[in-house]
Amino acid sequence: MRLIAILCWLFSFTLHANTLNSKLHGHTELNYEYSIANVSSPQDIPASAWQRVEGGQINLGLGTSPVWLKFAIVNNTATQQDLFLFNAFVHIDKLTLYHKERSKLFTQRELGDSVPIKTRYLKDADQIFKLSLAPNQKQEYYIKAQTAGVMKLNLSLWQQDKYIEQKARFNLIMGLILGVMFASSLILSVLFFITKKQTFALAAVFNICVWLLFAWLLGYVYRYISDQGFWLVHTVMPALTIFVLIPLNILTERLLGLHSLAKPLVACLRITLGISVALVLISPLLSYTLALTVAVVFALFHILILLLVTGIRAQKRDTKAQLLVVCILPLLITMLYKGALIFSYSIFFSQLMVLFGISYLISCITLTLIAISQYIQQRDIKVSETIRLQEQHQEELESKIQERTFELEVTLRELQEKNLELEELNTLDSLTGLRNRRHFDKKITMEFRRSRREQTPLAVVMLDIDHFKPINDEYGHLAGDEAIKYVAASIKGALRRPSDIACRYGGEEFALILPNTDAEGAKLVSETIRKSIAKHAIKTSSGDVKLTISAGIFSHIADASLDPNQYTDWADKALYLAKQQGRNRVCFANSTQSPNDTEEL
Repeated sequence: MRLIAILCWLFSFTLHANTLNSKLHGHTELNYEYSIANVSSPQDIPASAWQRVEGGQINLGLGTSPVWLKFAIVNNTATQQDLFLFNAFVHIDKLTLYHKERSKLFTQRELGDSVPIKTRYLKDADQIFKLSLAPNQKQEYYIKAQTAGVMKLNLSLWQQDKYIEQKARFNLIMGLILGVMFASSLILSVLFFITKKQTFALAAVFNICVWLLFAWLLGYVYRYISDQGFWLVHTVMPALTIFVLIPLNILTERLLGLHSLAKPLVACLRITLGISVALVLISPLLSYTLALTVAVVFALFHILILLLVTGIRAQKRDTKAQLLVVCILPLLITMLYKGALIFSYSIFFSQLMVLFGISYLISCITLTLIAISQYIQQRDIKVSETIRLQEQHQEELESKIQERTFELEVTLRELQEKNLELEELNTLDSLTGLRNRRHFDKKITMEFRRSRREQTPLAVVMLDIDHFKPINDEYGHLAGDEAIKYVAASIKGALRRPSDIACRYGGEEFALILPNTDAEGAKLVSETIRKSIAKHAIKTSSGDVKLTISAGIFSHIADASLDPNQYTDWADKALYLAKQQGRNRVCFANSTQSPNDTEEL
């Protein structure tokens, strides 16, 4: 009878025990029984209150009652087994491990967020109990779990080196994700201090909050920030869960320009924003259980509102709205996970951490790219506007320059005309209207050069009024002036070509420059003038005055043996000869003759 009882007991124990028949390779899920009971000893729990768990994990949701676990491990190997008992869900306030020897419970170790990390076997956020089983040993264990948050347990047995190897890979991946998220936050912060753009500040705040949330989810907040003040985490994390969406809400309105496009969407966002701010302020006053529930539910609602707004704008092919949808969807995934934890849905924790890390990373990087692209777009618009203004100012400046240039050209033209008029006045004789001696000297040089260049004859005629002094003495100077003007008018009337020039050489003496004119041509012009003057008497205020003139001609093709002054000299000598021969006649001279060899025409 005793043997049967022992066999039955062993058979019953074997059903509930975790048996090690050989050395453990990697890890295995822990089979155990649990019971929710607020008792000081598991022995006070009735046998009917225990529930069997296969696969190592349970999720009891939010609750404050302690949970007792019991399990047995049988080492059927011939070697000692040193194992890690690992709880994959790190957010448990307190775990107390007991082992049973001879019907008595002995406390082996305490873990959890409420216990300083220095008391752990491994100084890590993971909750690990070290178990040592001698060869062919059976050991019964109990765990008391207490938490103010989600009661999720995910227990497994690990070979020590395999656990450390797996943990190193996990920490590397999570470290890279957290590092990229922190780098994006740092970049946005630097860009804010450089540009003073609020878009970068809001995006940086969002990234930092997401970074803190993910670090808390991994348990790094407990390890690196507050291992003895877990109450601070209980106070801050629900508020942070809501607060992280506030900068995203403001950015959504600003990036999409909703204030000028869709006022109903703006009102929806602003109402949600106001509720979020109020809940952030109220959250520290609530219990952790209530605050966490409110935070997760409202954050999920807030995310759905953001998705609704951005989705409506994304349907209108708004690129920024489409990117914001990419940013918000990963947040929806993580928030649904947190809601599943609160409402007792079982989700394997460790395998999802990489997915959640990638989701958070996508949100941070997407928002960073949106903020940078927004700044670049605004900068390009500003640069384009600056270029447009510069071009406009350039056009205005060029227009003004053209206007001023035109005015200057007009002024210069007027000045040139005035100068020409002044020069014209300076070359005119005020009494006769003929050109003066200055103009004669200038033109004789020019016509001399043309004659030499073109090999055409050039004629110079010197004319003088006969017996002019007696006229002044007998009739007066006014009559003399009228006589000079009459002679000048006769000379003008005799000249037919525009190139012929008549000048008052001085006093009663006149000079003619006749380009391309030989001696016969000069003779014809001179005789015409002489006969016109001798034919009629001049009527003056002092009476009628009879006038005659004498003329001397020199005509020759200019060459190197001559100079312009010689033309005037030879013509003057011919005039002198005409005076000697009795006046009222025309004489001419030739350069091949001596000055005394002149001919009467």
